[in-house]
Amino acid sequence: MSDPANSKAPVALTRKPAKPPASPGAGKTACIRTFGCQMNVHDSDRMRRMVTDAGYAEVQTYEEADLVVLNTCYVRENAVDRVKGHLGELSRLKKEGRVKKVALTGCVGAAEEATSLEKTFGVDLVLGTHNTYELAEFVGLPGMEETYTPDLPGMEEGDSAFVTIMTGCNYQCSYCIVPTIRGRMACRPMESIVAEVERLVAGGTKYITLLGQTVDAWRHGGMKFCDLLERVSKAAPRVWFTTSHPSNMEDRTLWAMGGRDTVVGRLHLPVQSGSDRMLKAMHRGYKAERYRRKIEVFREAVPGGTLSTDIIVGHPGETDDDHERTLELVEDCAFDSAYIFKFSPRGGTEAAGMGGRVPDDVVQRRFLQILRAVERNGFEANQRRVGSSEDIYIRRGLSDSGGAIGETWGGHSVRLAHEISCGAEPGDYVRARITSAGPHALYADPGGEPPGGRRR
Repeated sequence: MSDPANSKAPVALTRKPAKPPASPGAGKTACIRTFGCQMNVHDSDRMRRMVTDAGYAEVQTYEEADLVVLNTCYVRENAVDRVKGHLGELSRLKKEGRVKKVALTGCVGAAEEATSLEKTFGVDLVLGTHNTYELAEFVGLPGMEETYTPDLPGMEEGDSAFVTIMTGCNYQCSYCIVPTIRGRMACRPMESIVAEVERLVAGGTKYITLLGQTVDAWRHGGMKFCDLLERVSKAAPRVWFTTSHPSNMEDRTLWAMGGRDTVVGRLHLPVQSGSDRMLKAMHRGYKAERYRRKIEVFREAVPGGTLSTDIIVGHPGETDDDHERTLELVEDCAFDSAYIFKFSPRGGTEAAGMGGRVPDDVVQRRFLQILRAVERNGFEANQRRVGSSEDIYIRRGLSDSGGAIGETWGGHSVRLAHEISCGAEPGDYVRARITSAGPHALYADPGGEPPGGRRR
């Protein structure tokens, strides 16, 4: 006989149980297209988090998308022209009913001309670099200001991830629009950064890249960038950082790169010119000799590491003598690679209004001379790696056109033969022998023992 005290009487229902609310974007699709730097790539990753949280499915083409997000760059004029081309195509697709909504975000969204672009192309949402969180409300997730802040991590998947540690820039380089668009420097607290890194690593991330407009300018609570790098290097199995400014690069950061086993020995340190006169005109805040000294420390601290830089050719007022000083610095520093830019006037910058414009044919000649010098140095340095056995981190897996692409602990790019790429996934390590080299990459065939200790 059942105990009445323990028996459960049926509960009368006055209405049907409520179904969980559908995601606001359920059944909808979104395409996110990114232009520009790694900061923009990371910002797109955060916006991807917002649209997927809202229930949108990501697609890769405009024609498949209900919502298209263009995350844009404003550094050079041709980048803006390219965005205008995409907006024109999207305007046509909207008129045909094949795309419903378009959002313009990033640096162009923060610029003055965003208003005219919004009207001309019928853009539905314009966001700058400091109010990206408003996309959450646009896709149906209101009240997310506290969640979708710059501290929000991106999608927690894949073998590598960007972690933004600071935004903005306090420098006023003559040619650069970034401080105008991104604002002054703002740094995240160390504990917030380390917590994000630990969360990513726990989720399977194997490669952390610390990002900032001037990443080595990071400061918080009396701590400097080197302190942060050391903390992150203990939490993550592989770490890199970009982009640095020579005025902020401390010797102890360079020694930490060589002393911490988890930090990739690749330094990207933009110099822009080897002429003190041009560095002063650019408002770079250092002289060529000070830059050389930092490179000497790097070469001693990180033997076998790689060095890259940025160089601007044809800044207003640049003379043949200024150009020769740059060539001398290129030879002295023996860069492994360089991003070489022909000066392009950017509206809103000091350099755009400067006199002394360098003729195009002179700029082209100087560009080729610097390019050849950098490629010669890179080829000679890579040739010295031939015959070595390396632990190679797989960045991109086996492709239809050939083997995988990897990276040594010294930061060298490596193209691996097909037979040692089979079965290798991004995030894996393989051990291989370097058999040949070009100016931009090493080439590897099978050889050596299984992955073991770190080799520079």
